[in-house]
Amino acid sequence: MERFPDALDGIPDAVVIVDGDGVVRAGNGRVEAVLGYSPAEVEGTKLERLVYDPRGGAAGEELHRYVVDPEPRSMAASLDLHARRADGSEVPVTLSLGPFEQDGETFLVATIVDVREERAEQAELHRRTRTLEALHEATQDLLKTTDREFAAEAAVEYVEEVLGHPIAAIWLYDEDRGVLDPVVWTERADELVGDHPTFAPDASSISWEAFESGDPEYVADTHADPERHNPESPIRSELILPLGRYGLINIGATERDAFDESDLAVARLWAATVTMVFVRIERERQLRVREREIARERDRLEEFASLVSHDLRSPLNVATGNLDMVRERLREAHEDLTEIDTVARSLNRMEALVDDMLTLARQGSAIDETEAVSLAALAEECWTGVDTAAAELVVADDLRLHADRSRLRQALENLFANAVTHAGESVRVEVGALPDGDGFYVADDGLGIPADRRDEVFDAGVSTDPEGTGFGLKIVAEVADAHGWTVDLADDADGGARFEFRGVETIAADA
Repeated sequence: MERFPDALDGIPDAVVIVDGDGVVRAGNGRVEAVLGYSPAEVEGTKLERLVYDPRGGAAGEELHRYVVDPEPRSMAASLDLHARRADGSEVPVTLSLGPFEQDGETFLVATIVDVREERAEQAELHRRTRTLEALHEATQDLLKTTDREFAAEAAVEYVEEVLGHPIAAIWLYDEDRGVLDPVVWTERADELVGDHPTFAPDASSISWEAFESGDPEYVADTHADPERHNPESPIRSELILPLGRYGLINIGATERDAFDESDLAVARLWAATVTMVFVRIERERQLRVREREIARERDRLEEFASLVSHDLRSPLNVATGNLDMVRERLREAHEDLTEIDTVARSLNRMEALVDDMLTLARQGSAIDETEAVSLAALAEECWTGVDTAAAELVVADDLRLHADRSRLRQALENLFANAVTHAGESVRVEVGALPDGDGFYVADDGLGIPADRRDEVFDAGVSTDPEGTGFGLKIVAEVADAHGWTVDLADDADGGARFEFRGVETIAADA
């Protein structure tokens, strides 16, 4: 060592000096930490006995070539080898080589770096990456499930097969009984625990406390916790993960403090995923129930509409027909027709009520198909279908939109008829696109709707006209709702009634 610089001891890695025969001539103080030999003990030892390629591959051949025939080599370049320690164990190392001349003799500076910690970190990173990839794949599979019990089985299977925890089980909350029932568990959990307990609020258990609080609980030593459910349980450490209001996952081990921070983080992430899946399954179940209820309601409404159409129209038609015959006889006899006209008006009102009730009953179904509709063209068409007397229609501008043409026509005709009825026979009605492009409006220049009636204009049966049915604007609101639009009574600059439809799917002019 006396022939070589003292600076070797200042290098943080293990360094040995090798002569032309491949024999170690000196080493610094770090040699003992890596190889287990003191610097004096490695002197006189062949380098290739200390470090070698256990696979006998290219790294070993390159090491031998440099020992036999040293040549300039970058110290940054290194060989992946193994070092044989004094105790007989092996450790992975990287070896960097560099030749130098001294007193006409060629030596090699060999830097030996212990990479066990680096390799362990790389392996842990790889393990975590694979775990997260598996978590993503499992989440995608779990999202396809529509049954809660099946999802629970898949969740426990993932804990065992991917996370590597063979002792796991899921408890689901029974709302009727107010308890947590075990529903699925691993084979190892069955061997150790046998009959899994039911957790209830009146029995002491860590699991119930975690479920109630909603906070994950890690018990490093269950035997040290006086609140444990089973004092004789073979489970020594336990991770309890609440699944919202649906239940919890328990992951156990027979050793104390068996879970590290990585285990805890991934398990909590998985519990959150399972909870999200349970939420989705419940919402889909509620949606299916709601859809069935809506279908039943639609059938009842259709039955009601058919009943009204048949059982009310028939006697109305008979009454109207007989009334016409009575009117003709009285007219021939020059009798007073005042009472007859009163009855006729009542029958006409009943017929209008039947028409509106039928329309309203059939408005409940959502729009299935739409088509491209020109607002201007449809407005002109609707205007000719309504008794508008001396009223005037003004189409300010056209708007192309997606709509159910028949249902939209019902809404426009009701608005036009409503304007003539309430604002007078000479009313001016304007139809056009909203300035912000979000929909369209129908406005009139009448006196408008009284302030104390504005909040109820879309309610069924509400009308300021004693002869009105009160269903016209309700039908308008139902048509808008079926399209997914909103309709509001807005303030008009001219003081009349202005109805604005928003959320309309419009079509660009150049489409």
